[in-house]
Amino acid sequence: MRADESLRLPARLESLEPFRVLALRAADRAGLSAEAVGRMELVLEEALVNIVRHAYGAGEGEMELDCGVPEPGRVVLVLRDWGAPFDPLHVRDQSLEEGLVANLEADLDDREPGGMGLFFIRSMSEASYSRVAEANELTLGIA
Repeated sequence: MRADESLRLPARLESLEPFRVLALRAADRAGLSAEAVGRMELVLEEALVNIVRHAYGAGEGEMELDCGVPEPGRVVLVLRDWGAPFDPLHVRDQSLEEGLVANLEADLDDREPGGMGLFFIRSMSEASYSRVAEANELTLGIA
């Protein structure tokens, strides 16, 4: 995908808003529906927060967002970080997967906070992962 716009910032929570603004511009260019924009914002935030919290351990790093509009009504977001390899679409730790399923099946009052980001990413976007040149690349298609 050819990116229409890109942004690379420190992997910190303060960086979420500039990334959201960039994605919203792409959504506007694509003419996404309000429902699709809501899904895009949720999935993007979950993916970025996961990078901030987990990609670099206690160290510092960067994250990057490429936004493209390959056709009207569709946005493609590519998130990149240079942290430890991690494919959010195929969790190898079975206990993480079991915990996610248990959390999804629990009543709202009994759910543990967190852990829903992977579910949102998988179910609310067309997602793919690759490891390219020492970088994690998560591609999210939203229509």
